[in-house]
Amino acid sequence: MNIIAELKSIAVPPEDEYREFNRRIVATGREMIGVRMPALRALAKRIAANPEAQKYLATTPGKTYEEVLLYGLVLARRANMRPTAKTPAMPLEELFTRLESLIPLFDSWAHVDVIISDFKLFRRHQTEVFARFAPLKTHAGEFHKRTFVVMMMAFFLDAEHIDTTLEELAGVPQGQYYVDMALAWALAEALVKHYDRTEPLLRRPVFSRFVHNKAIQKARESFRITPEQKEKLKEFKIMNHES
Repeated sequence: MNIIAELKSIAVPPEDEYREFNRRIVATGREMIGVRMPALRALAKRIAANPEAQKYLATTPGKTYEEVLLYGLVLARRANMRPTAKTPAMPLEELFTRLESLIPLFDSWAHVDVIISDFKLFRRHQTEVFARFAPLKTHAGEFHKRTFVVMMMAFFLDAEHIDTTLEELAGVPQGQYYVDMALAWALAEALVKHYDRTEPLLRRPVFSRFVHNKAIQKARESFRITPEQKEKLKEFKIMNHES
């Protein structure tokens, strides 16, 4: 399977402005082929359903932005598939190992957000997922930490885990832009889903001024927060330059 050829066959025409527009949005340092997300997902679906999918996953993703994204989408789709005689279930250990090898290749928020949120089966294996990927929380890599935050937001904001999740988010080292933005996003989502259990975290300076205020901003922009809650959140905004 020639992945580069496959990707180029579904890429936008060279004169299309999508490639440069998307490069600015996703802020990747990798070469971009220029494939729109629906086409990339369709290709991932086709590869995952192919009996040769395991051979593909045994290879190392290429150097382009889309190759990394495609590999993650195929891995997630393959892991989420119901097992059949032709496509047996992927063992968790294999899945974790392949994902651990993929994460260091992330160089864009889009790699993290698109790929990680696709692992729907993680909701059924929260204990194993947390135990395996908790070390990402304090990893030096910006996108390693963002991966941890997005995992917590995507799979651990349920009623059973919300309190532990908030504690874990508070322990993520701050100061890197894409980590801070993910933390603000996760806190806003926590406010939407469990306002009463999240609000106390904003009553004291747990997060940096940027993360704290950005979380409030994002929550107040949400249609899922009541007008009363939005007014209350305004009281917690940090007005000075203290962290």
